[in-house]
Amino acid sequence: MSFESEFTFCMHGSGLPTPAEAVTSAGEVFHFLDELHNAAELAGGTEVTLGALEAAGFAGLGTLAADAAAVTAAAYAGAVAGCVIGATGSTVWDLLAQADTSQAVVGDVVAAANDAGVEVPSKFQEEVA
Repeated sequence: MSFESEFTFCMHGSGLPTPAEAVTSAGEVFHFLDELHNAAELAGGTEVTLGALEAAGFAGLGTLAADAAAVTAAAYAGAVAGCVIGATGSTVWDLLAQADTSQAVVGDVVAAANDAGVEVPSKFQEEVA
């Protein structure tokens, strides 16, 4: 399966929408997560719901089902990061090292890896400590 297929399968399996624009690489997902974090911070923080983000004008999610609208930005970011790990496996760390991304995105990926029992290189553990 391609990255896009694996990622989409994982997100839909969790009952969550994928980003509105097709994501074909981990780098595109990292960029999306940066946009999500920026929008959430402007809307009051990562505990804001996806529905509130959509109402505030964030168009990155496409059409939200009612149950997904109640999910917080923080929980959604964690699910997205978990699905990136699922779609990339251990190469996620090389991809993350090459990406120009925020500390918040690194934190999402590290937290998702820890939750999944995936070993996190010390470089990334130190970055979020």
